[in-house]
Amino acid sequence: MADDDSRGPNVLVPPPLLFVIPFLEGLVVQHFVPIQIVNGLEPARILKLVGVAEILIALALNTWAIATFRRLRTSVIPRRRASVVAEEGPYALSRNPMYLGFAVMYLGFAFVANALWPLLFLPEAIALVYVFAIRREEQYLARAFGDSYVAYRGRVRRWI
Repeated sequence: MADDDSRGPNVLVPPPLLFVIPFLEGLVVQHFVPIQIVNGLEPARILKLVGVAEILIALALNTWAIATFRRLRTSVIPRRRASVVAEEGPYALSRNPMYLGFAVMYLGFAFVANALWPLLFLPEAIALVYVFAIRREEQYLARAFGDSYVAYRGRVRRWI
């Protein structure tokens, strides 16, 4: 069944959910097999501060990425078609700054919780977002924008 380019990449699962599910899986395992990342009050306090900083950085990155999409008048929703290839703002540094932001935020929440298991499930989240979102988006953008997107993909790394 061919994709209908007029509708966009048609990502079926909201990408934030692809990060939430593995995090929740990790919390379930953490509940039954509690393992902290660090022990002691001072190391835990420092880890929590680092986690909060990561969450704030991720929120700033995602806000910048969304603002860039809005300024370019293209959809933030990955089911819908894109009107342009975003190549400015955070998209000059990463092809997927919002997914990078979600990954950094995930890490921050694991640090705030001082919970090892959610941290160990982060690779699952990254694999899920690749399979269910990034791959579809990149195939769509290559079809929809051709050489322009291929050139962009050659200049800018996927993550950082």
